[in-house]
Amino acid sequence: MLKQYEVYGYRIAVYLLGDEASAAEASKDALAELYRTDAFFRQPSALQERTAKQVFMRHSLSAKASSRRRPS
Repeated sequence: MLKQYEVYGYRIAVYLLGDEASAAEASKDALAELYRTDAFFRQPSALQERTAKQVFMRHSLSAKASSRRRPS
């Protein structure tokens, strides 16, 4: 079931992060969170899509914030 959100979420992450490696890591973390959330699988598909989008965005923005805090 999560496979259908993999590409969708990755595209969100790439758009927000602009870096494929960071986007892949953020996507992996987001998918892992969704996998561990039993309630996600009981939601109607429209709500699942909205939830997935929020989770992918949160993980992407968190990764972006973390990269800004690291010294160059």
